[in-house]
Amino acid sequence: MSGRPFRCIDAKRGKAHCFAQESTFTLSQVDADDFMKPEVDLIVVTHNSGSVLPVFLATVPGCASVVVVDNASVDDSVTLAEAAGAKVIEIEENVGYGSACNVGAAAGNAPFLLLANPDLRFEAGAIEALVAAAAAHPDAAFNPRFYSGPRRRFRRWSRLLPASDFWHGAPPNHDCVIPVLHGACIFIRREHFERVGGFDQNIFLFHEDDDLSVRLRQAGVELRLAAGAAVDHAEGRSSARSIESGRIKGEAMGRSLVYVMNKHQMPLDVPAERFRTWLKLLWPHVLFSSARRSKLLGFANGLNGGPMNSFGKRR
Repeated sequence: MSGRPFRCIDAKRGKAHCFAQESTFTLSQVDADDFMKPEVDLIVVTHNSGSVLPVFLATVPGCASVVVVDNASVDDSVTLAEAAGAKVIEIEENVGYGSACNVGAAAGNAPFLLLANPDLRFEAGAIEALVAAAAAHPDAAFNPRFYSGPRRRFRRWSRLLPASDFWHGAPPNHDCVIPVLHGACIFIRREHFERVGGFDQNIFLFHEDDDLSVRLRQAGVELRLAAGAAVDHAEGRSSARSIESGRIKGEAMGRSLVYVMNKHQMPLDVPAERFRTWLKLLWPHVLFSSARRSKLLGFANGLNGGPMNSFGKRR
């Protein structure tokens, strides 16, 4: 590498840190102060995420170079990201989560990638703990511990995995191998992400993390929990909520399910899925909620398969 320094903005303190891109370190070579300087490209995808983005950026320490990839937002997401000193890539159409992550990853060259939703908050020391976990397990990709307020969140299974691979029991509180990655926050070496081709760009939204997990496992990359890292995840608030956005998310979920099950040659009883969806529409808490009805109707339509039409051109 050239050794050209790059600027890493600490949005919380309003300070800039510069360090050489070719610098490398091991945990034994750094003290507590220098530990704030790993080479991490933090990729966050926004789509009308202005209500959550400032809180997210305020919890990012100076150890990450932030790249905001904006999927055709019509709110103040871009303005807020630029004001925080993040590098911003604007996409004129909403290309979906995985494709936007790929764009952000290609814009940097740090050895580590941190792919995160904007409705996260990093607990103190979380990113440093992920770097430490990667140093201890160089052939692995990682999730932190997830919380939603006081509630612990943990992915025990995926429809792309055999039942024998599911996690049984309480969520772990120690570093360990896990069955599947939660896509809201993935820490991965760039070489591993590129080895498997990044996210599948045919997946607009949902199940892209399941698909990536399977391909990483097939490539010999372990999936692990870094228990020393914790994040708070305000689930489902990455984009402004509306009846229409719910319908679109539901449709994306249905189409993505059909696509990944076919891709990985897993059985899917589409008529049964559709029947269960129609039954759910009769549940009282759905029947009297236009937002829930819209999402379920979108899911039922998405089960028809086919490509997900782009939505949300910037106006």
